[in-house]
Amino acid sequence: FFFHFLPPSSTKQTKGMAAASSGSSRDQILYALVSRGTIVLAECSATQGNANTIARRILERLPASDSVRQSYTQDRHLFHILTEEGLTFLCMSDEGMGRRVPFAFLEEIRSRFTQAYGSAALTALAYAYNTEFSRILHQQMEYFSFNPNADVINRVRGEVNDVKNIMMENIEKVLDRGEKIELLIDKTDQLQGDAFAFRRNTRKLKREMWWRNFRLACGIGIGVILLVYFISAMACGMKLNKC
Repeated sequence: FFFHFLPPSSTKQTKGMAAASSGSSRDQILYALVSRGTIVLAECSATQGNANTIARRILERLPASDSVRQSYTQDRHLFHILTEEGLTFLCMSDEGMGRRVPFAFLEEIRSRFTQAYGSAALTALAYAYNTEFSRILHQQMEYFSFNPNADVINRVRGEVNDVKNIMMENIEKVLDRGEKIELLIDKTDQLQGDAFAFRRNTRKLKREMWWRNFRLACGIGIGVILLVYFISAMACGMKLNKC
């Protein structure tokens, strides 16, 4: 799945971001949204292109889980997702920005959004908070992109430990080759089942061999006793009273 980013627009919403990025080559957060499932409640973009289209395709493929922290790579950009309590917070950043700062941005957005709208967001209509919250998204995108204190604060809060388990996946494999992932899962389950059956059959075979050896040993022992008795009986009589 390929997309191309055009130069930042000069719209009112992204004017400040575009001005800042024109004088700096540092990596930045270019797009962000808040959604409930696939229903977008607010979004902000600092670039033109189809980032919003890719973001919606990611939303459609997210696993049904109460808590998700994942990053997807596409060309030179990363899509970061934080899902908690039915809400999804997503942003797209330049690849060189890494994951620590974008996830700190998402945590900040999550905190501000839940404090502002609470449980009402669980029933809100599409873009219900876009007018108000897109400005907050824009402000925080600028702060975490250009303010050096953003990363310092993130280090103090200990966010480094929270991103250790972030799963990096190629977005093309997730969006366009999902059937291969499902096939791999099926094969893994089949291998696990085969391994379990092999262990069970091995234990059964061991038990059968033990009983076979036990019966053979008992047969040999009884045969030796009878042989000794017959030899003794021939020499001493049937009651062994002549010796």
